[in-house]
Amino acid sequence: MYLKATLFTILGWFIGLILDANIDFGDPMGFLSLRILFPILAMGLCILHELRCGSSR
Repeated sequence: MYLKATLFTILGWFIGLILDANIDFGDPMGFLSLRILFPILAMGLCILHELRCGSSR
């Protein structure tokens, strides 16, 4: 579980980093903060999946 959550979180960060660099949003910040949003979503989904499927094991 920990390895899967770590890999998905790092993968989400890289995807957000690439999208933040390639989507020109303009002013004021210059990016959409996807490099923050995607890892949080990935970790949350891994936790929810483990709570849902892990409790039945």
